[in-house]
Amino acid sequence: MYPKVRFRGFDEPWKTKNVSSTFDIITDYVANGSFESLRKNVVTYKSYNYAYMIRLQDASNNWQGPWLYTDKKGYNFLSKSKLFPGDIVMSNVGSVGLFYLIPDLGKPMTLAPNSILLRSSFENNRFLFSLMNSNLIKTQIEKEKSPGAQPKINKTDFKKIKLVIPQRTEQNVIANLFKVIDSLLSLQQRKLELEKQLELYVTDDLLVYETESKIIPKVRFNSFCQSWKKVKLKEIIGKIQSGNRLPKTNLEEGSIPYILAQSKNNGIYMYISKDTLDFNGNALKLFPADSITFSIDNPQAIYYQPEPFYTSNIMRVIHSQHLNKFDYMFIIMNLKKYTKEFDWSRKFSGPVVSNLQVSIPGNIDERRKIGKLICKIQLHRLLDEKAKREIIKLKRFLLQNLFI
Repeated sequence: MYPKVRFRGFDEPWKTKNVSSTFDIITDYVANGSFESLRKNVVTYKSYNYAYMIRLQDASNNWQGPWLYTDKKGYNFLSKSKLFPGDIVMSNVGSVGLFYLIPDLGKPMTLAPNSILLRSSFENNRFLFSLMNSNLIKTQIEKEKSPGAQPKINKTDFKKIKLVIPQRTEQNVIANLFKVIDSLLSLQQRKLELEKQLELYVTDDLLVYETESKIIPKVRFNSFCQSWKKVKLKEIIGKIQSGNRLPKTNLEEGSIPYILAQSKNNGIYMYISKDTLDFNGNALKLFPADSITFSIDNPQAIYYQPEPFYTSNIMRVIHSQHLNKFDYMFIIMNLKKYTKEFDWSRKFSGPVVSNLQVSIPGNIDERRKIGKLICKIQLHRLLDEKAKREIIKLKRFLLQNLFI
């Protein structure tokens, strides 16, 4: 048997094995003793203690905590499920078939309930980790798991799953490739997190604080020294508009963005036809490019719209001829600040937003310079998010084609 994609220099067929003959350690938390003995000997803590008890949520939280701990007595009692860097762990209850590779956390580690530990002393564990994440294995796990409100797979059924693997030298090459890809993904994710922190810093510190005599920002561009002033937002933005009531059954595919109160994709739900009619059978209101959309009930759905668009009746639109893109970015920065403090038991409506008190620079050039900085940060983040998606796409292709 041969994979669709293969490194040069390898031509030997891959061999079929099962999980039980591939891993010499297949164990879990309950392998350490009866439920009664576990209850008596293992104490868990939410505060710092001797060893981490590793759960699925720790991997989901990118190994940043919060952690579950046990003491030295509990760690020693759980000797059959001690964890080491490079071990493979699979969730076997709930999110069945979700695998993660144990990193070096600089502290003793042991397995928490509802997971299975996998370790091989004669195959490349990183290769096996990538193999277990391929669709070919996930399909088999899906067939073997028991259905129900909380699906699960037991060790006996899991051990029967078939694997097709190459010789160790080919495993090593494939493992190194996925190690590089996973490192790139980690670096890209870290970069995105830092860019998000930078935007939060800018949002907090380029806005103002008040002294007895004047209003000034904490951080400021060198060329500006005028005091800022307080105004109601309506003095800057003019009238706030709303979209059309449009049932989803009326949607017709087309080329114009349709904006909803969602927290991703710049609010774009789909692209619809210019011939789409609203609830009353009327033509939709087409809003111009260079506008802000915001939701009356979702604090995350505040976006700058760079092209003409349609939107729903629960969305509000800010557009004014005298504002440019950098003005809008400054306004969005203020809106996001207020959503953190807003009482969401009421609507973030047009009148509420119009009457928000904001502090703005006396010099319009300062306002636009701040908006331009925000634009640059967001552009870098968008490019890095695209790069991350491309790496994920490449990894998915390799997972589908490097394995049998």
